[in-house]
Order: sequence, then C-alpha cells, then structure tokens
Amino acid sequence: MEQDLATLQVISDTLKEKPEANQRTLAENTGMSIGLMNAVLKRFAERGWIMLSNVNGRKLAYALTAEGISELTQRAKRFAVKNFSLANECNEKICTLVKDARHEGKDTVLLYGESYIKFLIVYACEKYGMHFEECNDNIYRRDCLCLIGELSEVKDVNEMTEAGWVNLVEMV
Repeated sequence: MEQDLATLQVISDTLKEKPEANQRTLAENTGMSIGLMNAVLKRFAERGWIMLSNVNGRKLAYALTAEGISELTQRAKRFAVKNFSLANECNEKICTLVKDARHEGKDTVLLYGESYIKFLIVYACEKYGMHFEECNDNIYRRDCLCLIGELSEVKDVNEMTEAGWVNLVEMV
C-alpha cells in the first residue's frame, strides 16, 4: 500500500508539472516499464484514485481524483505525525542526557560534527542552564557532555565512542 501511495505521489507531481504527461513520461518518472505503468494506472483507476479520459482515439489523459488526493493527504498526515513523534522522543532523550550531565556537575555540551538535531541539543542546553559549543577536534573533555553529530565520519565515531563521547545515532 505504501509503495502504491509513493507511486501515486510521483504521478501527482508529474501531472502538476506536465498535465499532458503520457504513460511513457509517467513510467520514466516512476522508474517503471510502460507495461507496468499501464497496469498501475488501471489499478489506480479501479480504486478511484486516477481518472482516465480519452483525448482522441489513441491518447489518454490522466488526472488525480478527489479520492486520490485524499489518499495522498492522509499519507502526508501519517508521515508528519510519525516524524513529530520521533522528534519528541529524541527531544526527551536529549533532555534527559543533558539534565543528567548537569546533575553530574558538567556545565557545557560539546557537539562534534554536524547534526540535523542540533536545535534539540541547543534547546535542552537552554532548558537546563548548560553552555553549548560546537567543536572540530575529537579531544574528550571530562568536564563536558561530549556528543558526536550523526553526520560524522564512521572512523571518527568509533574512536570517539571508545574515548567516552556519546554517539547521537546510538542514543536515539
């Protein structure tokens, strides 16, 4: 089902850019053969997600139906809810980590490398009165909570984890 919705999304995006798109264009954009795209379009039409109409004797036009748009909207909603839930869970783990470091007497959080969730770390630092620093060296400091950004090189991560750094990927 999820794969069908992903295909429907690609078809929708293609038709937004090129309302006159044919089966060949739809097949290319979804990475399918023309024969498979033909079968998919028929199945989507049976489900009521796509409307097929004859432009002339040999050419068909395709359009998403209200039902097809509704399916994509529900998919986007599920995706957003899932990601908000993951972000909340990650935030709770980071806040706990920072709070525990604060209780241990540490006053600084070091972040090595890049991180998509840096904003959560900064938030936790502000919440618990910790100083936040980004660093480029991998020297472990006992007086700081040392975190490894999830975009760091694997070779660095292994060395740093052994030295006592906290790997954000493993933490979350």
